[in-house]
Amino acid sequence: MPRLFFVKLLLLAPVYGIDPPQEDARMVDLNVVALDSHGAPVTDLTRDDFRITDVGKPETIAFFRHRDSAAKPALRLGPGEYSNRSAANVPCATLILFDMLNQKFGTRGVTTNNLIHDLQSLESADYVYLYILTVNGSLYPVHGLPGAEGEVSRPGGEPWTRHVKEMMDKALHDVLQVREPGVVQDVEWRAQMTFRALDVLGADLSRIPGRKSIVWLSDGVPIELGPRRSDYGEFVDYTPLLRQMTETMDRSNVSIYAVRTIMIGSSENINAPDTSDSIASTRGMPRGSPAGPTIYDGAQSLATLDTFANLTGGRPDAGKDIGAALRQALSDVRTSYQIGYYPPAANWDDKFHKLRITCTRKGVRIQAKTGYYAWSERPGAQSTQAVRSALATRFDAAEIGLTARLVPLSALNARLEAHIDAHDLVLVHQGDSYHGQLRVAFGVLIPGAQPVLSPVMPFGLNLSSQDGDKAFDHGIVVSQTLKLNEGASAVRLVVVDRGSRAIGSVTVPVPEQEPPKPQ
Repeated sequence: MPRLFFVKLLLLAPVYGIDPPQEDARMVDLNVVALDSHGAPVTDLTRDDFRITDVGKPETIAFFRHRDSAAKPALRLGPGEYSNRSAANVPCATLILFDMLNQKFGTRGVTTNNLIHDLQSLESADYVYLYILTVNGSLYPVHGLPGAEGEVSRPGGEPWTRHVKEMMDKALHDVLQVREPGVVQDVEWRAQMTFRALDVLGADLSRIPGRKSIVWLSDGVPIELGPRRSDYGEFVDYTPLLRQMTETMDRSNVSIYAVRTIMIGSSENINAPDTSDSIASTRGMPRGSPAGPTIYDGAQSLATLDTFANLTGGRPDAGKDIGAALRQALSDVRTSYQIGYYPPAANWDDKFHKLRITCTRKGVRIQAKTGYYAWSERPGAQSTQAVRSALATRFDAAEIGLTARLVPLSALNARLEAHIDAHDLVLVHQGDSYHGQLRVAFGVLIPGAQPVLSPVMPFGLNLSSQDGDKAFDHGIVVSQTLKLNEGASAVRLVVVDRGSRAIGSVTVPVPEQEPPKPQ
């Protein structure tokens, strides 16, 4: 089992809390933006300023802190140390997704021109990225995330957006191609590829700490399909895909801002949904309004854009103004509040739960997710899934800051020593103690083979007030002796915070063994 001791780390931040939770308690973690009447962030609120109801019942806030996405100095690493935050030092991100897969041909040109104009007019393009979801369902990085394909500009230099016209011309030349026969009308395939792309982007954004936003330029996709639009002639419900996508967004602290490109250049919503009730509506999702094709033919694509925003804490009803949505997303990523509460165990009832978060201060508007899926799960299932996902990715997740080094003990044994940034954890402060719930796992990476995964181990933090304060001043370290399989190239540590569901992982190469000296 991991053991706990203290080493020097970084940062300071206040943490608040109430009664310590039971070991199996599950927290609902919220990322909340507070805005004044002009849309500017409000940064001086306290826990007492917020009220939360879950399915109409008031909840007690167990954890509260203000989060600032200002860039932090790069870590100073010692010999043999590696970090999941030392490469690009990107504190937040706003990613624009130009969704050609779900746009009508007639709106793509106008969307492109508006996008270029709005990007060129940005005063700063730091931490802004641009991807295209192509008509074949793949993601094309016009200006990719750090470590991805595409040139990445450095903060303070010439904004990459000054050259966005040439970049978009090249990108469109690369991606514009005729769809294969039969794909044009395949709504089911299109929906599946869209959910997959959003899930991939959410996972990719996990490499960046802080709040992230996806500005999604799209005509939208249906959440459900009727028999006439399904390949199998049966009703198709995409709720499992929606749940997976929103869980990925939650873990990665990503919010979606939707821009309805079908409205660009048009005065009418030509594919408006009808007023029929639906399975989506009964789960707290928006109902249709104007008359139109029946919802069971998959015609509620536009309304579901609001659903994506509502379930991720983004801005719904962004309309057709790309620039306005982009500016608001850029403002919102800079500062937010993290709020957590523990609902009763009976609340995990496999139903959709509506949330209401309000502020007692007059003139303050709250932006946060409006509901969540309260799925009952066997103990440890969610953490195990998160660990496997982190091991399967090509990059390290950075929601929880980690540094680590590998100390060889013998040819096939080594000790991994990893520092955890306590400021990225949910540590509930009650009286004279701090309480937190982590899950820790180690993976041995072997080229051409599946990673060898250790058991996912519970790592409970029950610290006195004095030791908790030291943890924030100096950090937390996990030390574990590992057996290295023959051919192992690296070891990856994965840490999951059960409170916020945040993930951190760090990959440490296996040091080359020195050849034995000749006798």
